Amino acid sequence: MDAGDGLVVDTTTGEVVDAGTVGTPGGSSATAAPGTGKPGSTTAAGPRGTSGGTTARPGSTSAPGSRPSAGPTRPGSTSGTSGPSTVDPGKRPGVTATTIKLAYLIPKTGAAPVPPQVEQGIRAYWDYLRGKGGIAGRNVQVTVYDTTSNEQVAREVAQQAIDDGNFAVVALDRLGVQQAIGKFLDDRSFPNLQVQTPVNLPAAQKWTFGLTIDHDSQGTMIAQYFKRGLKAAKVAVVYETDNTLKPGVEAFKTEAKKLGLTVSYEAQIDGNGNDFSAQASQLRSSGATATWLYMAPIPASKLAGQADAIGYHPTWFANSISWNFNIVFGGGANRALRDARAFSPWPALNDPRTATYKKAYQALYADPPEDLGIPGWGIGQIIATALKTIGEDLGQNNFRAAMQALQIGSTSVVDGTPMLWSPLAFGPGIRTGASQVVTFKESNLNWAVEADYRSGY
Repeated sequence: MDAGDGLVVDTTTGEVVDAGTVGTPGGSSATAAPGTGKPGSTTAAGPRGTSGGTTARPGSTSAPGSRPSAGPTRPGSTSGTSGPSTVDPGKRPGVTATTIKLAYLIPKTGAAPVPPQVEQGIRAYWDYLRGKGGIAGRNVQVTVYDTTSNEQVAREVAQQAIDDGNFAVVALDRLGVQQAIGKFLDDRSFPNLQVQTPVNLPAAQKWTFGLTIDHDSQGTMIAQYFKRGLKAAKVAVVYETDNTLKPGVEAFKTEAKKLGLTVSYEAQIDGNGNDFSAQASQLRSSGATATWLYMAPIPASKLAGQADAIGYHPTWFANSISWNFNIVFGGGANRALRDARAFSPWPALNDPRTATYKKAYQALYADPPEDLGIPGWGIGQIIATALKTIGEDLGQNNFRAAMQALQIGSTSVVDGTPMLWSPLAFGPGIRTGASQVVTFKESNLNWAVEADYRSGY
């Protein structure tokens, strides 16, 4: 099928291919266009149920205060896709006339457990949408599987999600675990959304979509922020002993050198450790005035607290989806993390854009809404946008095609409310849709927006 602009689409998979290379349905002759037991599951019981080539990056670096010259739909615009209606819907697991089964793979236990408010945000969104009639008359049924933040367990529960008849998978975990999940599901041609985007997500993974700016791009942008936003001269980075973090660190160091910054300290730590006094002392001796803590919330709080105890207090920084949640300001870290900064894919809890989320959350739960639930809400908005584009004739092939064409701005096309996620721009061969982040600054022991969505400093 001619998709316009000289592009040809394989009607079986929805993938854009070169003219003359479209194979028979189910075949493998299509060539991508250049650039291109039930362990740990919790099933919803209604709205209150328990639990060749390098991927192109959308957008380009912008000067401070300017909009990207290319990439995601501009703020103020609505979202959507180019329409996968001519694509063969393909398999329909988990789809009935009234329901769609979605699986979320999240570490509820283990070394890096995600607090329950994340799952509550997920369920709050789909319950809210149920009250509006669902999508094409269907309501989403959520099952959350516990990965324990372990790669082998994550692969096992990913297989369980397939066996249980789910339609698609969302993964929110440590970077290395997400990479393992993405490859496992993509090898099985199963649609999956990765909340943390691995560096250089392979273009060959046609069923895997990254929803956040990748860590290589983040490393570069963090160095820019240290130079131009914080006016730092000496900087540092401390990161967990996880090889998947190294590309982000190297990108940070490369950009820092280009900008004339001195990386005066670099170290790895055991994220499960308790004593970081040696690193705190070495950081103080390094003279770094801005330090990127590339780690989970607990070790970040401990290291900052131990540094504060010896009188060292740089500007601490969190990359997107690490410790950019208000929970990090609890306990002894209150004083230690004052004036901290962070990148985020979503706005802060006190931002007016979260009003619908907070109202829906309070309608479902007795506890007040927290920013931990915002990711679950935003992910739901992304999926709902793709589902709305497809309509009634839903299958895994045209869902994949809808995701591949997805363009998301600042307003949801599903209900007209603000999107609680960064702008996304997928396209032919592009599996990483995000190029922008919000910048947070600590304010009264909560995160507040310092700078809205942007792709560079």
